[in-house]
Amino acid sequence: MVSRIETKEAAMAFDNKALVLRHHDEIWSKGNLEAVDEIYAADFIGHHPGTLDWIGTNSVKLAVSRTRQAFPDFREIVEDVVIEGAKVVTRFTASGTHLGMLGGLSPTGKQITMAEIGIFRIANGKIVEKWGQLDRLGMFQQLGILPPAWPPLEFLYEIVMDAEVHDLGQTPGGPRRVVHVTGGTFEGPRLRGTVLPGGGDWLVGRADGSRRLDVRITLRTDDGALIYAHYPGVFHAPPDVLERIQSGANVDVTEYYFRVAPMFETGSPKYDWLNRIVATGIGRRTRTQVGYSVYAIL
Repeated sequence: MVSRIETKEAAMAFDNKALVLRHHDEIWSKGNLEAVDEIYAADFIGHHPGTLDWIGTNSVKLAVSRTRQAFPDFREIVEDVVIEGAKVVTRFTASGTHLGMLGGLSPTGKQITMAEIGIFRIANGKIVEKWGQLDRLGMFQQLGILPPAWPPLEFLYEIVMDAEVHDLGQTPGGPRRVVHVTGGTFEGPRLRGTVLPGGGDWLVGRADGSRRLDVRITLRTDDGALIYAHYPGVFHAPPDVLERIQSGANVDVTEYYFRVAPMFETGSPKYDWLNRIVATGIGRRTRTQVGYSVYAIL
């Protein structure tokens, strides 16, 4: 005999599955932005390794718009669905033809097929949180995007840090800000782990509108090694772009310049090779997070 609780749980699982399938079909495959506010909670948060978190429904609308501008025939085909309590997991295939601008990349006319996995948390009939995993490397390979022949680069990791910004105002050295890192994560082929709280960026503004960076952070790998990373860098953005970032808007990385040159120190024998390299990084910013794609210069 089926109890009322089991019947209620089965009905909830059915509704949650239908909601997530609407997300794949109506929003991503058909580009129906009006459905975003029906399917996602206003305080939605999306996590995707290597990118800054999506915050709120507007971030979803922006991501869908940019994706479908780059791939007008973009669609997602769901292969598997797993339901566990308030979470729904889908394994799906995304595909499309590159006919529009993708970041700073002009249309190639090439088709891509990309495997993805999404974990969705549902509350009160809406998606409140998502964790997504996608094969960006495979996508770039299909588009024919190759690293420069010289100098050769090796991908080290993607890093995302939560941060608090403290504005000291005009000092004798220039407009000074201290960005306090409260935590974060990094992941790459040879190392991964967390960013310890307490590091930061002691940046100063310059007369030309750019900002000179002075970053110092401590990384702790998943096997317990500590790595000190320190690096200079340059950030520059037009005033209107800065205002949009500070207001919480998701601003594309092509609209500002953010580059760093990390160096590392560690006493770990396993990661000793980091002591003898210089890296370069491409930065990304939101109001509360900072992220980089970091490459070793070989």
